[in-house]
Amino acid sequence: MKTIVINNQKGGVGKTTLAVHLAWHLAESGARVLLIDADAQGNATDTMKRHRGDVTAADLFRQGRAPVTGGTEGITLAASDSSLTDVDRGDAAGIHQFRDNLRAGSAAFDVCVIDTPPSLGLRSVAALVAATHVLSPIYLEDYSVKGVKGLLQTVIGVQKRYGRSDMKFLGLLPSNFNTKSPRQRAHLDQLLREAGKYVFPGHIVARDGYAEAVAEGVPVWKLKKRSAQEAGREIRLVLSRIVEHLG
Repeated sequence: MKTIVINNQKGGVGKTTLAVHLAWHLAESGARVLLIDADAQGNATDTMKRHRGDVTAADLFRQGRAPVTGGTEGITLAASDSSLTDVDRGDAAGIHQFRDNLRAGSAAFDVCVIDTPPSLGLRSVAALVAATHVLSPIYLEDYSVKGVKGLLQTVIGVQKRYGRSDMKFLGLLPSNFNTKSPRQRAHLDQLLREAGKYVFPGHIVARDGYAEAVAEGVPVWKLKKRSAQEAGREIRLVLSRIVEHLG
């Protein structure tokens, strides 16, 4: 099972939008998808509730709670709930328990997508330790070199501390990109100059259709509005590139 973690220690960068659309895209291609909502805010759970399985995200930090198929349309959601906030107050054993549970249930799924909280707590570390691939959406409006360096240092630090040299960092993905903003275009140019080798080949343009799609629980390409259809074409190109990198 490939396990891709959508991670950034900031909110509002489009992690959930990317995670749910990647799950939909993978399922439409025939993959058996496990989507884990490790964010206590539960936005992915609200969007994907019809795919809910019997095992919650918090369960995965407990002994002997391997995920099992039980969702719909090829997607099984390990949902967020209020008990997730207790996980970060636990000890480091939870990190290894999470990884072990995913391994135990991996035969039932082809790909696992993990939406992480906007902070570096035990849940985020556990997700990174379990990951085969990591992708970090970033928002160019508040981009800073310091912030990107910190994000990269977190990923590299987990790789070294937990012996995960096989985990692949797919890159920084500019998200919610306003192509008409001179400031955001300048920030993208700066990012490419200073951290180009860490930038994923693509970006997600800011479109009105995403908010409606997430609210209605359907991928943006299934909405009939022209702006949503354009957004669908754009994001599917990015999603196809992500799948190619999963190998």
